[in-house]
Amino acid sequence: MRHSADILNIMRHLCDGALGYNMFSLFEGKPDHPLFNIDEAKRLIAELPEDDPRKALDDITFWLDSIKSAKGFHPELRVAIILLLDETTLALYTGFLHQYLAAPHLQDFKGVHQWQGIHAYAKALAEACAACVEEYRATDKHSFELRQQMPLLCVRWARAIGEQMKLELMRYLDIEPTVWQQIAACQRFIEAEQIAESMVLAYTGNVIHASPQRELLRALMMYVAAPDELAPDQIEVSYRIAGRLCSFFDLKPAADADCPYQFDLTAAVAPQRAHGEPTADMRYFGAVRALVAVEKIEKQNEDDPVWQERRFGSEFTPGGKLTVLKHLLTWWAAQPPLHHQDHRGINTTVEVIHGFRLISQMVTRIELVAADAEQQKSNKMGLAADEEIDFSAEVWTVSDISLDEIGIKLAKSAGAWVKVGDLCGIKTQNNPLWWVGAIRRIHTDAADNVHLVVAVLAKKPLSIWLRALGKGAEKASNWETSSGSFQYTYLPAILMPDAQNSLHNATLLMETGAFVPGNFYQALMGDNSRDIKLVRLMAEGEDYEQVGIEWVSPN
Repeated sequence: MRHSADILNIMRHLCDGALGYNMFSLFEGKPDHPLFNIDEAKRLIAELPEDDPRKALDDITFWLDSIKSAKGFHPELRVAIILLLDETTLALYTGFLHQYLAAPHLQDFKGVHQWQGIHAYAKALAEACAACVEEYRATDKHSFELRQQMPLLCVRWARAIGEQMKLELMRYLDIEPTVWQQIAACQRFIEAEQIAESMVLAYTGNVIHASPQRELLRALMMYVAAPDELAPDQIEVSYRIAGRLCSFFDLKPAADADCPYQFDLTAAVAPQRAHGEPTADMRYFGAVRALVAVEKIEKQNEDDPVWQERRFGSEFTPGGKLTVLKHLLTWWAAQPPLHHQDHRGINTTVEVIHGFRLISQMVTRIELVAADAEQQKSNKMGLAADEEIDFSAEVWTVSDISLDEIGIKLAKSAGAWVKVGDLCGIKTQNNPLWWVGAIRRIHTDAADNVHLVVAVLAKKPLSIWLRALGKGAEKASNWETSSGSFQYTYLPAILMPDAQNSLHNATLLMETGAFVPGNFYQALMGDNSRDIKLVRLMAEGEDYEQVGIEWVSPN
């Protein structure tokens, strides 16, 4: 996060330039509120504590919460001060969001405290904007200045709704009902005022125009794309991607092949798959027209993993973005998949470990033959994966199961490391073998209990070594011991058979950074050793990459 003094200075600079006029000095009387005019609002913002950014954010949240219902404000002044507070708080809010995303653990007190602060701000901003719109609707006559501010206010309102929704998704909570009510209210208003596609620059310094309709669709498309199957930083990436591609999103009054989802303005509940007869208050939406652009970006990431798609944030790895892009291609399709499998209740426990290196030691292993073992030791490569790791397995309570998923109710004292996409080893009762799984979905219920769905990736995984010629390994920047001679490099991997327990369509788990498309290896499996080619990056987690492979036919 930027230094708090720098952020407060940015806020003050924006205050000096915000709105560019002080027409409200013409009004007589003074509202009963600390921010009774623009000049006073700027003065109080300038006095926010430089050494306590959290208190500064909390103070602004309080102002937003109080100004929405304070008496004595002309509508123009109320809107102007809310827009000013939002504009000048953007850097502070963004800094706290980045801090939270660096360690978004669900049961970590510090993370929860950070989340509460930014969530309260986003919610207060959305409610303040909603109050301004309601005030506008309740009066018949509006000044020219107020009418001119409505498109910008609605863009900021829709974005605040999206931020509140995004933060709730990052903690896997049920979206607050008021969010859907505000989306419905915003949609009705922008249609009635004919400003749905009015283009504005949302904030000072922005170069891409936004419209109220696009911002609402951005939030809706984030929600329908199964965010409970994404880690918090991946949810952030998906929201950014939606923001850049929202010009390709559609919203229509009738069912359409490009709009597989529907939102009922009357019911004001979560969107659903399009079904039933259309009504006057039904809106159909989708991102099918965006798929070509997503595929283009995905191909660039897949063909060149080092390439950075900086439009969505350089702090995210190309592999991380690739995982999100593949996910969006699935859920933004004209016929998205069914969200969940059918689970049946059960009451049992499993032992759970996590981390690629530990799991590769615990699953069934194929040891190196003597010659390879000596070569590996002389190279001093890959030995870290062979070192003994102290560990203690956690015991998790299983609440339900399906064909390849396990439902877990997480105890308060367990799973501090849990994050969507994390790799885990699973051992069921009376079974000596460790399975390989990954956290697929998370949900936090109203009582703050955390529920997980763990995908079983393989019930008979094999821990193996991959052997590459030194010359081939030179393609990877981190394999610096390659010499071009016939010196071998060894990499640990977990070979995962397919659902039919066949190796024909097997995939590999490798440590993060090991995947280089097109590289060839020998999978060392005793008498069954075969050559493979790394083909594509399928998914990635905190410390691993799941890689698609091709078996190379012997010459």
